[in-house]
Amino acid sequence: MACSYFFFDGRDGQKELQTVESLVRSLIRQISTPYGGLPAPLTKLFHSCHDGGSQPTVKSLQATLFLILEAFDDVYIVLDALDECAERKDLLKWITEMRKDKLHLLVTSRPEEDIAMHLRLLDPDHVYMEPKLVTGDIVRYIDSILDVEDQWSNDTKATIKSTLLERAEGMYVRSNMSISLKSDRF
Repeated sequence: MACSYFFFDGRDGQKELQTVESLVRSLIRQISTPYGGLPAPLTKLFHSCHDGGSQPTVKSLQATLFLILEAFDDVYIVLDALDECAERKDLLKWITEMRKDKLHLLVTSRPEEDIAMHLRLLDPDHVYMEPKLVTGDIVRYIDSILDVEDQWSNDTKATIKSTLLERAEGMYVRSNMSISLKSDRF
């Protein structure tokens, strides 16, 4: 079994974390770790790039990832903040190409229409998380952290909590949509 996670970081200065290439490179790195060495497809890619003298293309990275995935019975990938990807059209195409029988994909995103429409086509039984349910989880998490903190007064804790909740909508709205593509569909 292989597990990996990628966050499309939309903050300023994080443009390199908003591309399909960064995603694929990260997944290769994470999924290759259990090998204890380099997987054969990755070694082959390295040699095809003049032993590291040139960079592989995104297509060759994707092909290498597909080959590496073949070694696993189950592959779980979490893509967080899909809407922050600078190459959304390419990413949605890549998700479609990733359709494998052993792939389990969990995607979080703001409810952008193009993303929702594309993912509904892949899995009409997707799961949609209501924003108010996410906010409840955030409240419980903040409370659990603040309850164990003795260094702050109750007023300070209340200020921390209200500030985090006020700003949480922008930070956690990414979790509004959760799509789980079942293995029988991939």
